Amino acid sequence: MSEKLNQTLETYKVLSVISQKAHRLSRQNPKYITEFNLPIAWKKSKNPAQVIDTYFDKLNGQILEYAFLELLSKFEAIVIDKIKNASGNMKQTLSINYELYDFRSCTDRFVKTADDFSSLNRIVLLLENKISPELFASLKEMVKYRDRLAHGKRFNNEIILNNLEESIEVLNEILNEIT
Repeated sequence: MSEKLNQTLETYKVLSVISQKAHRLSRQNPKYITEFNLPIAWKKSKNPAQVIDTYFDKLNGQILEYAFLELLSKFEAIVIDKIKNASGNMKQTLSINYELYDFRSCTDRFVKTADDFSSLNRIVLLLENKISPELFASLKEMVKYRDRLAHGKRFNNEIILNNLEESIEVLNEILNEIT
């Protein structure tokens, strides 16, 4: 498992546990609502427990969404680093093996760089024929979900993330296939 992706999972787990404990404590004793500085109006409610539960359900969803966004961001950075390495190797190969033809002056036209794949959507297109169709379909769904989160949930309503661990497995499989 990629260490960077694993760090995201570990952070997500820690935040989830903290949220669960704060939820439990807030339900047991309302003083924790004030102590944790929770932005909820439980005193005016007929059912304070429901207000607390609703708040923490939303918070847990946000924790998952932020972790997913961080996960895709780290995946993108890893792939861009791989592209940079491959690009450097290709430029070096052109310089060494084709010195007689002086490709150095037009290397940039022959070799793509990380700048050519500066967005996750372009990376997905690059990976289309490099990874299995199943992994490619999963990656496209993840990118759609990421786009949904990044654009205020205005579109792709049918896409829902259920499990961060499954997303990490897919991304690690992709990284293994392109290594």
